[in-house]
Amino acid sequence: MKILKFSLLLFIAAATFISCSKDDNDEGGTSDTFIKFTAEGTNYNFSDIITAEGSNITFNGNNGSSLMDPGDMQISVWVPKTYEEGTHAITDDFAADYTIAFTADALGYDFDFAEEGSIVITQKTAEYVEGTFSATVISGDDATKSIVISNGSFRALTIQE
Repeated sequence: MKILKFSLLLFIAAATFISCSKDDNDEGGTSDTFIKFTAEGTNYNFSDIITAEGSNITFNGNNGSSLMDPGDMQISVWVPKTYEEGTHAITDDFAADYTIAFTADALGYDFDFAEEGSIVITQKTAEYVEGTFSATVISGDDATKSIVISNGSFRALTIQE
């Protein structure tokens, strides 16, 4: 399972470099994209979200200083290439269209996928996608350990067709 997770992480990183969406008006190194959520009673706010396209579209945030230095916590909101506005259930199926991937080294989560929850796409424009999410993630290393991610919201650049 670790090999599969590592391979998937490498795929996401490669897809990020191949098909990133970039805000061309970004002159100061900051953008108005974000992923915010609460986990273990702590609020997180990641900015400068990377949108990548592979078999799905992912909106990726981390607490590091850059893509090459992602820090010790990352979260990815996964949607299908043909996502629509509305409420979408997260399932624990690896091939699910809508899911959350979560890594938090200090909390014992190593690129684990949500078992349940929802992603709500509230707005989809030519430039941005916005929404909310909540999820429960179970550690792949310890099936008795879970974390609830609540109050999630995001604003990310769309992939240009």
